Amino acid sequence: MKEYEIDGWFRLTYPEHYEYSEEEDYVSFYSTEADAQGTLQISIYESEDSQEPKQSAMSELNTFLGEFPIDVKIAPSITIETSDMTLAYASGIEDGMHLDVWSLTDGKRLLFLTYVADQVTDEKMEIESIIDSIEWT
Repeated sequence: MKEYEIDGWFRLTYPEHYEYSEEEDYVSFYSTEADAQGTLQISIYESEDSQEPKQSAMSELNTFLGEFPIDVKIAPSITIETSDMTLAYASGIEDGMHLDVWSLTDGKRLLFLTYVADQVTDEKMEIESIIDSIEWT
């Protein structure tokens, strides 16, 4: 596994056959294998004021899902809630593409993650392992 870190924000691990591309306010991870299906994009936000993590995570997902014509298959819900991290998840179809959306926050920092793929394959398990590896720094 390789490691990626934004100092003062978060770190994660990702498979050897993945690459990443950084932009000003997001980073994308994608497989370099011939049968690659999609891309994980992580957008980074910081709140001026601390917010209740559960409410913040759900609000971000609901706002996103309300802005686009997404056929929601899995309604937004909290999937992980610890003392320093809250993760909410939803899934659906947009323009024939499979879409998974996560909102991860500690109340001050927020990562908004999207994974878009042509179809659901084993690659989604790799994406979920990347997300599961996220730690605040």
